[in-house]
Amino acid sequence: MTKIKRIVMWMTLLAILLLIVLSIIGAFCGAQKAKSIFNSIPVAVYWFILAVLLVAGLFMFRRLLHNPGLLTIHAGCLLVLIGGLWGSQAGHKLAEQLLGIQKTPSGYMAVFEQDTEKHITNEDLEIPIAELPFGILLKDFRVEYYDADENFIPKLNIITRKNQFFQVAAKAGQEISLGPDYGRLKIIRTFKNFKISVKDDKRIITDEGPGAENPAVEVEIQTPDGAAYKDYAFERFAGFSHTKNDLQLNYISQPPRIVRDYYSDVVIIEDGKEVLSKTIEVNHPLHYRGYHFYQHSYDSQAGRYTILSVTSDSGLYTVYAGYWLLTFGVLWNFWLRHIKGKKPGEVTI
Repeated sequence: MTKIKRIVMWMTLLAILLLIVLSIIGAFCGAQKAKSIFNSIPVAVYWFILAVLLVAGLFMFRRLLHNPGLLTIHAGCLLVLIGGLWGSQAGHKLAEQLLGIQKTPSGYMAVFEQDTEKHITNEDLEIPIAELPFGILLKDFRVEYYDADENFIPKLNIITRKNQFFQVAAKAGQEISLGPDYGRLKIIRTFKNFKISVKDDKRIITDEGPGAENPAVEVEIQTPDGAAYKDYAFERFAGFSHTKNDLQLNYISQPPRIVRDYYSDVVIIEDGKEVLSKTIEVNHPLHYRGYHFYQHSYDSQAGRYTILSVTSDSGLYTVYAGYWLLTFGVLWNFWLRHIKGKKPGEVTI
């Protein structure tokens, strides 16, 4: 019996060491690869063996039952493992086969504004993998940005056909030499909202105000042979210009906007009724009927839809309970039991 206990103890220690190695590998190989590793058949067999070893330890090493610290540490590890197994893809399949619980481990949802969606798809948002028993209505989506740099100076970037790069401050009167092959460029004026109209066969160019709907800059280019002509560069049409000597003009009127946070105001629709509403933002998910809905991404071009990541909560609370027991066991073993057993006036070092 002593030999069997020794074998079980060493196998458990080796299994825990392997768990540490797998955790380190998973932390550095990326989420998708780690997911495929931890849900593979060999690793699933390993999870099962580790669980058996931890359960066997409770029965074979009776002193664990009389030591609160070691018992809770051992039980905490077991609950974390069981919760992780229950929340895995294999655990979800087992729950469906044995208990009839049909849940999807994870996926994504693209929900358009004022639209209701209930299909979970793959990461590419192309292949439906499951359908929820309720719908998610996106009432509003919004993005908040950090305050713009008030000292930012608009710029004009110039790229020649020889891939030479020049930059000039987009202020009226600023000039820059482009070398002997391309001449000089001068900033004439800038527009917050460039508009062009035709009257009596003449082009009329105006700035329609502070809406910043069509920022543009007017330039004068003097070629090496002394000829001069005007051209325009538009921020929303980077690289588009009519320059006669193959210059590419890119106008930047404001600093890049850095996203601070983005919000999805959603409503749960079930049986045609609104049953719950919440604003989802990063690190503040919605939890409903066994799923967590996290803010994952959004339509960065037009802000018309939000992308939510969907994660099943199966096994999650078991894992939480395991970590609580593990924390208590460590505190008890290294601190609380010493306080409890200390006599009045006794000093421990």
